[in-house]
Amino acid sequence: MDVAHLNGSASLDAAQTRGALSGILGGGFISSGFLLLMASFVVGAYTARVQAMEAEAASSVACSTQPIGTGTSRQRFESTALMTVAADLESQGEADFHLKYDQPTAECLVESFAVSDARVPARYSPWEKGLSTLTYRFLVQRPTGSSEVLVVYSGMASFVSGGGYVFHVSEERDGVVSWYAMYRDDPAYTAVKSLVQDIVAGTAKPLLAVRWPKGAKKAEVVVYDTKRLK
Repeated sequence: MDVAHLNGSASLDAAQTRGALSGILGGGFISSGFLLLMASFVVGAYTARVQAMEAEAASSVACSTQPIGTGTSRQRFESTALMTVAADLESQGEADFHLKYDQPTAECLVESFAVSDARVPARYSPWEKGLSTLTYRFLVQRPTGSSEVLVVYSGMASFVSGGGYVFHVSEERDGVVSWYAMYRDDPAYTAVKSLVQDIVAGTAKPLLAVRWPKGAKKAEVVVYDTKRLK
């Protein structure tokens, strides 16, 4: 890496679908295999849409317990841990240069708050151990566009850090992935919300920021806070 400047189900009646397709296509000679293929495509697309809507609805259910998060929100500043996360991101290549995490088994809506002219729904997923698991997801809805601030647990970074856990806070915006904090344990919602408010307001400074210039062979570091990272 270069351094730059410092569950529901859905079903359709196959015969009805075939008849509809025959009508649309003018009642000409159409093989049964083609019609069945088209019917399968329609059913698959419809089912995927229903599942997506159900997932979104589930993530909009209000969290039943408060406060959210059980940790002490102690921050950590080991560069090795954060560079491990950045190196894993770089290994995905230019076409897939986005932070990834396992799909959480549960997600709930904590609240929705405003920062200036931005609206921020905040969602929480109970911590699950793994290589990369989501705990908080903030959808930042600005008039100029949207981004997500994520709090993700990294199993690999926790392993190389020499003790404790690593929960990292990041935002991907305009092709740049920026990390603003790392925590030693599952951070409390109040601590994360305060940081997100500063990120959205533009007053938070990243510990590390990386990007992948178009056509470049590897990613580059655009921000590295030498005063805080050790």
